[in-house]
Order: sequence, then C-alpha cells, then structure tokens
Amino acid sequence: MNSDGMDIRIDIEQFCLRMCLAAKSYYNAVHTENDFSLYNTPVLDFVQATREPVSASSVALLCKNELYAKGLLQALQSVSERVSLYCSPEAARKKLGKQKPDLWIVTEDMTTQPDQPWRADKTTPVILIARDAAQGTEIVKNSGKLTVLSMPASLDALRDAVRKYIS
Repeated sequence: MNSDGMDIRIDIEQFCLRMCLAAKSYYNAVHTENDFSLYNTPVLDFVQATREPVSASSVALLCKNELYAKGLLQALQSVSERVSLYCSPEAARKKLGKQKPDLWIVTEDMTTQPDQPWRADKTTPVILIARDAAQGTEIVKNSGKLTVLSMPASLDALRDAVRKYIS
C-alpha cells in the first residue's frame, strides 16, 4: 500500500488477456468502418511454434513399478495424448477389450506375467524396456515392429521410438 491508501497490483497475464480481448472487441465492432491494413503484420505464436504436435494415437504402457510407470507416462504426454497406464496384462486386456492400441510399451517385469496381449498381436508395434536386450528375441513380431530399450530408459530415446511408430 502506498501513502495515500491506494494499493495497485497488476497481474501481467490478466492485463495482457484483457488488452487482447479489448482489441479484438474493438476490431470486431469497427473493422468495416476503419482501415486496419496498416497494422496487417505477421505475428508468430512462439508457444505454438516451439511445441511439437501431439499424436492422437493410443499407447498402452504396462509396468509393474507404479512410480517408474508414472514417470514414463509423464514423459510420454508430450508425444501422445492417449497414453494408458496398466499395472498388469489382465488389467490392460479387461480395459481395452477388443480395441487394440497403436503401440505397446512394456517393461521387462511384464514379460513374465501370464496372458500377454502384446504377444498375441504380431502387427502392433512393441517397445520393450529391459535390462537385457536378449529378452526382445522372445517376443515374436513382424519385421520392424519391435524396439528394445535399455532400462532405465533414456526419455529422449523412448520419445523417439514412440514417434517412429505413431507418427
């Protein structure tokens, strides 16, 4: 508060938002009467320009370790808007029903579980995150449909592998 009892606070985000809304409202009201061509300059939305497009493809992430799975889920949010997390193959099979995801991401602890839906489908790609790359030879897939990443997975390598299959 200043000496005369008036307190002025400005929220920059709200200020900018209100200024933009006021300018848009003014333009909409008088654009047929005034010539705005003088102000016709290209404007770049830097937030949108730097943001990569997010895929609408479905990704099923299976991991027994809940904390690790949540970390992977968080990392994949920037790649696909439809990432589902499952802690067991039975939960994935029950939730997905007859729909199959566009990509399976499976950690090595899931490869010992019974009833593995990603093994039955030879056409849907699988990314296996394992300590031992030899585990990838146990999963029979069509050519080019299996990627094995070392555990712990590099987030950049995981995102790149996901982009390879869903973009």
